[in-house]
Amino acid sequence: MACAMQLNDEVRVAGYWWSLAPDTVLPLSHGGTCCVLFSGYHGSSAGPDVRDVVLLFDTPDGKGSERCVGDVEFHIRASDWVTHQHHTDSRYNNVLLHVVLLCDTPLPTIRQDGTVVPVCSLFDTTSSLSYSSPSHIQQKVEQVVYPCHNAMSQRNEVEREQLLQRAGLLRFEQKRDAFVEGIRACAEGKYHFCLIPALAEGLAYGRDRTFFRGVALHLLELSHEIPEPLGRATSPSPLDASRLAVISTLVAQGTSLWTSLRRVFEENTGTGDVTLQALQAWLSERGIRPSRADIMLCNVVLPFAAAVALIERNEQLAQLALHIYKMHPGLASNRVTRMMTAQLRLTTEPHGACSQQGLHYIYQQTCREKLCDACVAGREQL
Repeated sequence: MACAMQLNDEVRVAGYWWSLAPDTVLPLSHGGTCCVLFSGYHGSSAGPDVRDVVLLFDTPDGKGSERCVGDVEFHIRASDWVTHQHHTDSRYNNVLLHVVLLCDTPLPTIRQDGTVVPVCSLFDTTSSLSYSSPSHIQQKVEQVVYPCHNAMSQRNEVEREQLLQRAGLLRFEQKRDAFVEGIRACAEGKYHFCLIPALAEGLAYGRDRTFFRGVALHLLELSHEIPEPLGRATSPSPLDASRLAVISTLVAQGTSLWTSLRRVFEENTGTGDVTLQALQAWLSERGIRPSRADIMLCNVVLPFAAAVALIERNEQLAQLALHIYKMHPGLASNRVTRMMTAQLRLTTEPHGACSQQGLHYIYQQTCREKLCDACVAGREQL
């Protein structure tokens, strides 16, 4: 079979990967094996080839297995890992498996963080591999049936919306409770020590969250080190530079940041629409663009306000924050909402931020690891 393979680029290596049947067991160069439970999603040009793959590795003692979720990288030769400088690029620090045609080097595949990555050579596989074209890959994806497919098809539109709303509220409560712990860990009255790093991370959703949060902690003098930024660029992109400048603006306001934000809630209690517009204006005044402002409202500002309300037993603030979250008209489409819309076989992406956040909750809690038995979307009843 190996001799019959006529491959000349990584695109065809990828085609072999996507042709794998579910639960295919792959041999590893060090002698162990891994089982492909889920072959993942296509990556981007700025990072690994495959994202969110679910693999089952043999444990070192050979007596058990370990379920892992991460990335996969394709190359013609194992040595291409170093040739392409992935060993110095932190964007590849979540790679779990290096899939190649030829193991042309005795040296291990090592990530930037020092972790050794198992290598699988397609020439070592005993399964009958066949190249899959993009259209064939899509057909194979559509043929796989998950519990959520049947469960969601049996629900009417109202029931599907109720499910996503419930999941969205669970995500809100999850974020609120995390903020409660963060606030209680801060010195009394230093709410901004918890709020600003979260806002900084929100500025980097879809980009380099760890670096942005690290910058905020450093400027707040809560950390002496700044994480290495993703990629190999010597300076930030114009977009990142502008958002890093926003962090400096937020830090400069110190304790007054939460004071001014609280005032927005207190002075605009007439209707949810009025308060929402006032909060959007508050973020805009600090250099945050509208689409990003809405993302940060639903993921940071509103759950943070709810956390403060819980600590201070402020029922009015708690109800207002939750009300705005539930009535928010919706956020921009992103990778997760598109993937989950397809996964749940919805005809369109849901409207309203709460339902959209419900997709994120289902993905993060169970779908990313394909823990179908625990997934709320796969249950017959809510």
